[in-house]
Amino acid sequence: MKRHQIHKNNTWENLSGFRYAHRGLYHQPKSASRKVGKPAGEPVWQKDIEDWKAERKRIVPENTMTAFCMAVKHGFGSELDVHLAKDGSLPVFHDENLFRMCGVDGKIEDLTKERIGELKLLDTDCRIPFLEQVLDLYTSPAAACARPDGRCGGGAVEGNSCEDRLHLPLIIELKAEKNAAALCAAVMECIDRYPSLNYCIESFDPRVTLWLKKNRPDVIRGQLTENFCRSKEAVAQWGRILTFGMWCGATDIITRPDFISSRYRDRRNFIMRLRHRMGTGQVNWTIRNHRQLERVDQEGGLSIFERFIPAKGPAPDR
Repeated sequence: MKRHQIHKNNTWENLSGFRYAHRGLYHQPKSASRKVGKPAGEPVWQKDIEDWKAERKRIVPENTMTAFCMAVKHGFGSELDVHLAKDGSLPVFHDENLFRMCGVDGKIEDLTKERIGELKLLDTDCRIPFLEQVLDLYTSPAAACARPDGRCGGGAVEGNSCEDRLHLPLIIELKAEKNAAALCAAVMECIDRYPSLNYCIESFDPRVTLWLKKNRPDVIRGQLTENFCRSKEAVAQWGRILTFGMWCGATDIITRPDFISSRYRDRRNFIMRLRHRMGTGQVNWTIRNHRQLERVDQEGGLSIFERFIPAKGPAPDR
């Protein structure tokens, strides 16, 4: 079957016209978002979290049901991250290691659903959700009207009816370690139980886009990328030639992604512009102000934003 003859579950048009909250509409100290090398001592956010609690500021950790509920309430789609755990469950969590968000040294993929469910995020009562919980939220009328604490919240945000929320889309990033095929199969098995879901899938790992191309060409797939040549770690791990090949999209010749999801500062690179001119969709992350948002809008791309609310300006401390 030729590429243009494949019927997609969703269309690019269905994904366009929405803002995507990065890991949900979260509200946490910036220290909680810092990259962590080798875990040691207390998490870097410990003192900030204590101060926030003392000042009664609301803490909404990333990739939590509270954050996704907040996004839904404001009429936003969400970007989220999925791993494959030891028992086949699908936790929604960004890092490979638990330390940055949970203060526990260990890999999330080595744990079972029961153990993952016991962990707390940023010293709050928020827990790590699983993919089916987020999909329930984005496809169920009852869930769409729920308050962030899980109880019914009644009406909708102004201009955002319960029916509208049923069509809010998700950008689902697959965090493949050494299990790309198993992760893809498990995620698609879960998603297939939600035929009304509006979504696309992306990953840094080209094995994911290749798997989708071969096994689920009906699913809109995207290749995550950035200028890896700026990363000393990437160059040390892959070498200069392979690093440049990853940046310029050498694998796209085989995987044929429907869109390229790139860091905002890298979006206007010659290679990026050429790929978009050839008809590949554009997604940019992470947008942090209205000016960046407007530029991506003008270029016809989709925006994954954080730390401000596009409709209202910067999110105040609450």
